[in-house]
Amino acid sequence: MTYLLLWQGPAGPKGEKGVQGPPGHPVSYKPGLASLSLSVPVFLHFTLISTLPVTLSICLSTQGPPGEVIQPLPIQMPKKTRRSVDGSRLMQEDEAIPAGGAPGSAGGLEEIFGSLDSLREEIEQMRRPTGTQDSPARTCQDLKLCHPELPDGEYWVDPNQGCARDAFRVFCNFTAGGETCVTPRDDVTQFSYVDSEGSPVGVVQLTFLRLLSVSAHQDVSYPCSGMARDGPLKLRGANEDELSLETSPYVKEFRDGCQTQQGRTVLEVRTPVLEQLPVLDASFSDLGAPPKRGGVLLGPVCFMG
Repeated sequence: MTYLLLWQGPAGPKGEKGVQGPPGHPVSYKPGLASLSLSVPVFLHFTLISTLPVTLSICLSTQGPPGEVIQPLPIQMPKKTRRSVDGSRLMQEDEAIPAGGAPGSAGGLEEIFGSLDSLREEIEQMRRPTGTQDSPARTCQDLKLCHPELPDGEYWVDPNQGCARDAFRVFCNFTAGGETCVTPRDDVTQFSYVDSEGSPVGVVQLTFLRLLSVSAHQDVSYPCSGMARDGPLKLRGANEDELSLETSPYVKEFRDGCQTQQGRTVLEVRTPVLEQLPVLDASFSDLGAPPKRGGVLLGPVCFMG
């Protein structure tokens, strides 16, 4: 059996310079960086094989020149609005302040306190009305809630609030829970409604009185003898509805006075349809014909808020 022994001998002599090789591949260039290619010979030693030179390419990069400086955009200040105006500057710039009108002057403070006192009194009157001409309530029920000790009687109300000049005086039935009652007046062609002093109550006030109420009722009476009739009594509501015992479930015979010779029959209109009251006309004939009322009397219309 033959054994082959291998070992590394000493380095041989340096060989001759070889032929120059072809140019290498182009190196990509990035802005701002400078590239430098170096060739470093590396010798690999193999056992019993001649030494082979190998060249490694090392790329060293250095920082390039600084880039172009971009200037920032100019800052635009927002336009001043009324909310952004400094009130103190306006006061300082305003040189034509009338005497007694400056906030720090005695006259200016007196005017401010006077306005606050007046406003406080108006708010208190709205919160707790007394039922007088200067302090009217919206309805009699509001007055009862603020002053439950008040007795039945005449008080001032202003259903549409605002200015108290259009307030009017009504009868307040606190015993029935705070009903606001308005008196009718026979104007021959139809009925109108007046306050306790005989002044007409405006349509606007009656409309607001309906809006503030949940129900209303009114009594109608007529004699049973000595009157010629063409049929049952017919009533015309404020919304032009025809109301009678035969046509409306809200009309009831409250009292039959025909059992006696001089009696009067009383009808009661009690309705949740507030637009039907007050009654504007009553007749034993067709409502479009000349009225034949035959002694028909209307009672006050009462609204319950």
